[in-house]
Amino acid sequence: MEQWIINWSIGLLCILQLLQRSWSTNYELIVDEKTMDIHCDAEDDQGNTPISQILDISDITFKVADDLETLYFSGDIKVLIEVPSGPIAMQVDMFRWERSQWLPTPLSLKRDSLCDALSNPMEIWYPVYRNVPKDQMICPPEKGHIYTLNNVSNHAFVNNMPRVDIAGDLKAVFQLSSGNLKTCAAVFFKVYAK
Repeated sequence: MEQWIINWSIGLLCILQLLQRSWSTNYELIVDEKTMDIHCDAEDDQGNTPISQILDISDITFKVADDLETLYFSGDIKVLIEVPSGPIAMQVDMFRWERSQWLPTPLSLKRDSLCDALSNPMEIWYPVYRNVPKDQMICPPEKGHIYTLNNVSNHAFVNNMPRVDIAGDLKAVFQLSSGNLKTCAAVFFKVYAK
């Protein structure tokens, strides 16, 4: 009897794995060059400190690859203020451009500690963060700290994700808070289902 239960369980797991692949898809993500202006629109901003008072990204430049789609970002990001001690909470809400307006999607992400999430290889932004020199990977940062990007691509592939209708022009709105400091940043990108 026990052998039958074990065989049945293994068979069920194999079937679920096959079904999971049929319910999943691969996505191609391309961050838009307008992300260089990471300020939130008034409707997304929640009375926060503008991100430009926290981070100076004016040194960041990009080069366009031969495919005219891929960008490579390089330069320094400088921290302008003293970030309160303690964890940096993050809430990300996704919006899709439809009918000439940004409409909310059911996709959102919440992390109690941005620093822990940045160094987690399972997170979507880890490929960007791992390109920061190891001696600069300080989180939370101190005033004057510099993060250097060197040829960080705007092009990424995410495989075997649940099939969700998210293809199109998207905007991710990041709400970040630590102590009494709150800020907002927006990232624009295109998603293609493969």
